[in-house]
Amino acid sequence: MPMKERFAAPLAVLSLVLVLVLGVGCGSKEVAPANPEAARDQVVGKTWVLHSLAGRNVVGDEQLTLELRPDGTVAGHAGCAVFSGTYTLEGATLHLSSLAAVEEKICGPSQDEQQYTYLSFLGRVASLKLDGDALDLIMEESARPLEFSTSAPGLFW
Repeated sequence: MPMKERFAAPLAVLSLVLVLVLGVGCGSKEVAPANPEAARDQVVGKTWVLHSLAGRNVVGDEQLTLELRPDGTVAGHAGCAVFSGTYTLEGATLHLSSLAAVEEKICGPSQDEQQYTYLSFLGRVASLKLDGDALDLIMEESARPLEFSTSAPGLFW
C-alpha cells in the first residue's frame, strides 16, 4: 500500500475530529449574564474601611467606615460623627441618599473637612467596583474613587 493511501484515512478522521471539536466552541449559544445579585452578596452586610478619599490620604486615628445593610439602610463612621441613610443597589449601580450625621465628638479642622468631604462624596456615588476584599465607590464626575477594604491597614502597610 502506498504511503499516501496509508495515511489518508487516519488523516481524514483526525480532520473530522478537529472540525467537530473546534465547531463546538464556535457555536452561537449565548453566555448567561453574570448574577446581578453578585455585587449585593459581596458588599452588603460587611463593614468597609476607607483607605483613600478620591486620591487623598485618610487623616486621624478614627477609621472611616461604611456598611450597607440588608434592609436598604447605610450606616458608618465619618471620623467625628456617625451617619446613616438609605441606598439602592442594582448590579454595579449604587446610590446613597438621605445621609444624616450625628456628631460624636469635636475634632480639629482637618478631620472636620475630611468628614464633610467623605459625606459629600458618598452622596455623589454612582457605581461600585469589587476586586476581592477591595471596594471602589465611583463618582460620575471624579476620576478617582473612594477606596475601601474589609480589613483595616496593618502596622506596617
